[in-house]
Amino acid sequence: MGINYLGKKEQRYKLVLFLLLGFNLIFKLLLLYNTNSFYVSEAKSNYNFLRAIEQGAHPALFEGGYRSVLAYIGYYLKSLTGTIDSFFWFQALLGTLSLYVLYCICLRLTDERSSALFAVLLATIFMDYHLLTPVFYYQICEIFFVLLVVYLVLMMIDDKKFMRSASILLVPVIIYLSLLFRGTLGYFAWLLIGMSLYFVLRKEYRLFARLAAAGMITMILFSMLPQGNYKNKNIVSVNDFKFYGHTLYGGNGGEGAFIYKENEIRYKKKLAEFMNEHHYDVVTVQVRNEFQSKEIKKFISRTPHKWLWLQVRKVAYTFGIVPIRDSLELLTTGKLPLKWYLSAVIIQVPYLFILLIFVILLVLFFNVADFKNAKLFFMILVLFYLLAATCLYGHYQERYRHVVILAGILPVAAFYFSRFIDRSSQKPIAHGRYILLILILAIVFAHWGYQAYNVLVIHKERYIKAVNQF
Repeated sequence: MGINYLGKKEQRYKLVLFLLLGFNLIFKLLLLYNTNSFYVSEAKSNYNFLRAIEQGAHPALFEGGYRSVLAYIGYYLKSLTGTIDSFFWFQALLGTLSLYVLYCICLRLTDERSSALFAVLLATIFMDYHLLTPVFYYQICEIFFVLLVVYLVLMMIDDKKFMRSASILLVPVIIYLSLLFRGTLGYFAWLLIGMSLYFVLRKEYRLFARLAAAGMITMILFSMLPQGNYKNKNIVSVNDFKFYGHTLYGGNGGEGAFIYKENEIRYKKKLAEFMNEHHYDVVTVQVRNEFQSKEIKKFISRTPHKWLWLQVRKVAYTFGIVPIRDSLELLTTGKLPLKWYLSAVIIQVPYLFILLIFVILLVLFFNVADFKNAKLFFMILVLFYLLAATCLYGHYQERYRHVVILAGILPVAAFYFSRFIDRSSQKPIAHGRYILLILILAIVFAHWGYQAYNVLVIHKERYIKAVNQF
């Protein structure tokens, strides 16, 4: 009887997973065929690459600060089917497959199907993720590669002997391929080596050897086949991404453009002084990069407290209350036209709910002893790594948060959700936890409230102007 009951229960879980994944795929396709504005954000560069390839050009995989590999994929899919829609179908399928990998990660992390389904359910209501489907950009591929690497590392830690050995070789290859799409995993080899030292402290030397080997093989692979071989040597990449992320020139700090005239005037004045000091006649890309690097070093060395506060601000605003511009444009300009404020509610409410659930579970159920759980410790490292890669490395963009939520926040939330539903074996939650939760939520809501006030009252013209451009 018990065996039959467990078997039926497992079948129900599998049915729920199948229905959730099916819904995800259908919903993504519905959003695709509701879309009118395909030229959002940096997708324009991929369309330009696609046109160039169709006209017989062969752009390098790295053209300055842009990558063309997605345009090649789009070109081949369009050649096979006769329509670019096939590429977006590919994205819908890959996005749905990513949620299955997320489920596998959470199942391996918690050993609870209900907790893994909980993570997939939260991803299902994450509207911003669905709205990536009609965008000719790299984020769905980025999320898939990151989730796949995370899953393989978890397998390396505790799976069968064959998969442990296979993962040691697969992880470096997937990291290498991922960088053809996005640079998110560029320093992941160091995380693997850092994680290996964790196992030294635990005197688990076999696990140390596996993680260290994966990290070292990754580095060797990049030294043997440097991705610089795929770059157009005639184009110098601009330094703007790091410059705006580590100075106060961008908007109110950390934004990817001047925004305000006074910042641009200050920049031009200091650039002119730099040109005179070094006797430069022409502002080339190399000269701009040299000037910007000097400004970054000067800002960090002279005002380290302001630089640290800027990094905190970038994280806070990446996970703020302002809707992602691309998502807002896709909904407000679709075949089913929605007002911008209704679109903002549809986009933001599920996203804010995910963040609040994560904060509540973490504050109430985290214990220092959790660091003894190797798989959870690895997921926490992944979460901090992704936060650094998307918020701290350069200037911030709200749209960079997708990978943090899917590959970092949701797995950790699933772990603590499993603890929440297994309250019978846990001690009662101390009253101090509830007080701490109230304080943290008060800070979060105060930040969101201030950000909303800043956008809708103080700088209302700027925001309304951006919305009216759709």
